[in-house]
Amino acid sequence: MAVINEGVGNGIIAAPLLAAFERCHPGWRYFMAPNIALDTEWVRTAVGMHGASGTFPTLWRRFLPIHREELWNFIDRNGVELVVNLRMESAEEDGNYFEFRAEATKRGVECWDLHELGDRPQRLPFGEQAASLLRAHDVPVDLNRPAWLADRRQPRPGVVGCYVGASAAVKRWPADDWSTLITRLDDRGLNVEVAVGLGADEQALARRLSSVPGVTDTVFLHALEALRDWIAGLDVLVSNDTLAVHLAAALGCPVVTLYLATDGDIWSPMAAPEVSRVVQSAFALSCSYMKPNGTCRRYYTGCPAPCAADVRPADVLIELDQLEWSMRQLSNQKVVK
Repeated sequence: MAVINEGVGNGIIAAPLLAAFERCHPGWRYFMAPNIALDTEWVRTAVGMHGASGTFPTLWRRFLPIHREELWNFIDRNGVELVVNLRMESAEEDGNYFEFRAEATKRGVECWDLHELGDRPQRLPFGEQAASLLRAHDVPVDLNRPAWLADRRQPRPGVVGCYVGASAAVKRWPADDWSTLITRLDDRGLNVEVAVGLGADEQALARRLSSVPGVTDTVFLHALEALRDWIAGLDVLVSNDTLAVHLAAALGCPVVTLYLATDGDIWSPMAAPEVSRVVQSAFALSCSYMKPNGTCRRYYTGCPAPCAADVRPADVLIELDQLEWSMRQLSNQKVVK
């Protein structure tokens, strides 16, 4: 059994890791909870994975006592001998899993988990931590090809994408800040496209921004493929910390990510340094609601999100300038070679 956090972005991060596991153990069957990214053929084809043999309920990832009997019945019925737990959590927050792991030891079921790397999550990208765990168990993982969807990239020069949505309100940058940023980008002669997903609040924000000078298109994305293709056509992306960031990294699209209620050192995408920049809310890192794993305890319980005020449009413009410089340097190196 392989266990990861629920989000589709986590599926994009995990796909190359699972492909590496499959290559190392080609005769093994494994099971996972459903994940839109990992259940999509073009994702599996791009990284060279076949996919899990079967699924189990998403909430089992929490190893709650109320699910324990069903979980063990599933393990026994399918002859599961190994549980690979890639769910990022701190030791003090993961007591249910430790109870399961202790019982697994008694039953002869092996467990691999990120706690092997230390009691507290390291402030390293989740993908790197997961790769380190697999390598510790003799699974070769090569992270030198982060842009594994690069063949789909068809950038339109001068087009900047602003992905203003996010599933949790505390991860969304305020409309006034987006408006200021878009105005500054328009002043530079750039074309800005604003995009969101299915959420009603997100779509209301996009409609509000559609009248800002410089916005050339407002895109309402209803499928993973639509998001992929929109990002593939951008010169650069500015986004809240969400799935769009991880797809951009896989596509090789330069991206500036706004980490308002999450820790960018942990949740940054698996991307080459020259194509990924972080704008981090320092307030969020010091907030009492920030968990050691770099996520907010109040994602879905309501919060005035003071962390968002700590990220300014000027900060984003600085990182966009750094991206432009890095890409220019990379282009010069290719010319010299």
